[in-house]
Amino acid sequence: MADVRTCRACGSTDLQPAGPPTRRAVCGHCGRCWEGEGDGPEVDVLACPGCARRGVCEARPTWLSESLTRRYVLDDGGEVLIRPLVYGDRFELAAGFTELSLRSRELRFFRAPEALGPDELEYLTNIDYANHFALAGLLHRGPVPKGIAVGRYLRDPADPAIAEVAVTVMDEHQRRGIGTLLTRALGEIASERGIRAFVSYVQWTNDLAVDALIREGARVTAAEPGIARIEIDLPVPAADAADSFVRRLLGALGR
Repeated sequence: MADVRTCRACGSTDLQPAGPPTRRAVCGHCGRCWEGEGDGPEVDVLACPGCARRGVCEARPTWLSESLTRRYVLDDGGEVLIRPLVYGDRFELAAGFTELSLRSRELRFFRAPEALGPDELEYLTNIDYANHFALAGLLHRGPVPKGIAVGRYLRDPADPAIAEVAVTVMDEHQRRGIGTLLTRALGEIASERGIRAFVSYVQWTNDLAVDALIREGARVTAAEPGIARIEIDLPVPAADAADSFVRRLLGALGR
């Protein structure tokens, strides 16, 4: 009789092949993932970019997601949940993008596509949480939290101590402090991973933000016609970042 493997968490026999980088098995019932085709240590699924079964795994929380999830009460009384963006968020991310104003889309992408294509969604959600990290901001109202913001950094492969940062907040929720929370959280996470400076690309027409950052000591250079590259050092530790630093960076991001 063939050996029937079962999930050590729930007892289900629905163990499906998973990976890379090694031979793994994900439970189709509870979403737990295991090394060695099911008989090895448990895998934290947020560390598995590229796995075809990733959507199954991310149906449940993981220790990485739980350890970085925070709840905040805004000055206006609203409650916001900030947690790592997961692959399963791609559908809500796509829907939310279509609700952004033309101006917000231009600030984020320097163009105004009407929707995110499959390749863009894959790139924005299939991330490794080391060189490409993203946080989602969700409005904690009603039975199901609603995604209203995304912040991310992408490490520069040519200089691992630098990362490009971008924050997008739904228009109706801008200027509530959500962008500040995301930027501060990203700064802390990036600093822990050896990143010492954030870079942002903004339009030169955003002259008020550019001029303010120059006065504060940010390094501003021309990136391409119409676009400025702004580099600002992260405080060490980033958790000690003054509000002025966060607000200066948010000003450059148009938030």
